[in-house]
Amino acid sequence: MDTIGLDLRGVPCPLNAVRCQLAFEKLAVGEGLRVQVDSGEPLESVVSQFLDAGQRVDVERDAGRHATVLVTRIAP
Repeated sequence: MDTIGLDLRGVPCPLNAVRCQLAFEKLAVGEGLRVQVDSGEPLESVVSQFLDAGQRVDVERDAGRHATVLVTRIAP
């Protein structure tokens, strides 16, 4: 599986969600987007955006301030 990586730590809402969407639109079904975001609202925003769109979302949290979100495109 091909994966695109984005580091959006320190990028505020809604700009982080917009950047995620632009990168995600380049993916084919089965490909992934790995995004590093700040915990809290940025994380919640990105996760809900892709869950609402019917995509697969996995979250890896680090020691507290940041998280990595892996979004896999399962729907066109």
